[in-house]
Amino acid sequence: MPAGRSWRSAVKLEEGIEALAQAGLNLIAVLDCKALPDRAAQMMPSSGVSLDAYRRLVLIGHGGRRMWAALQDWGMRTADPVDHYSISLSRRFIRDCLEDSPVLWLYPGTSYMIPLQQLGEAAGWCSPSPLGIGISPVYGLWLAFRAAFLVDADLPVIKVPPAPSPCIDCEKKPCLEACPAQAVRLDKMDIEACIHHRLRPQSPCADRCLARMACPCAREHRYLLPQIQYHYGCSLATLRDLYE
Repeated sequence: MPAGRSWRSAVKLEEGIEALAQAGLNLIAVLDCKALPDRAAQMMPSSGVSLDAYRRLVLIGHGGRRMWAALQDWGMRTADPVDHYSISLSRRFIRDCLEDSPVLWLYPGTSYMIPLQQLGEAAGWCSPSPLGIGISPVYGLWLAFRAAFLVDADLPVIKVPPAPSPCIDCEKKPCLEACPAQAVRLDKMDIEACIHHRLRPQSPCADRCLARMACPCAREHRYLLPQIQYHYGCSLATLRDLYE
């Protein structure tokens, strides 16, 4: 690629990342497809993803409250406004910043098996936590994956240097005591216990996770209650469809 074009591409990429961040999608990683975690390298091809046809995996997410505030300005006007917002902005980023390079959309809205947690760990965003979700030294438990795609472009690898889990220095571990179902454990989250407690009539966990809210890490980034209730309301509806 000519030097001038390479410089312009780098500027476009930087501007695109900044635009995503301003819109609340403030986590972005670019991973080398030849250096993905073992689980991703095995799971994704088994579900029909051809990693050999692409050079980079792009992961987009958000940490903290900014995305929700930006979404309110955008408008909650579709059946799934969070995914609609994330997909729309991610596709704009692809169009404007990646020069029409071939792309395979992975998440959300596909049947591909994508180990997002492991990819987030590879990106340096998070580490495992007793709640079964990733915990960030910056955002605590208040981050989420919003989009992922493969692209056949020679993008620079972008990831955060790994950092120790905040759970290591947490002595009291209030998340364990706060869970009324005793589903949060140091060794492995008891998903079934969590689900069945959430489905109980008048469950205090129906529209929020008491254990997650008890975590002392990065409290300043904790979602406001309307966002918490929205996300957990959506997941509860999915659980009822599956279990009731």
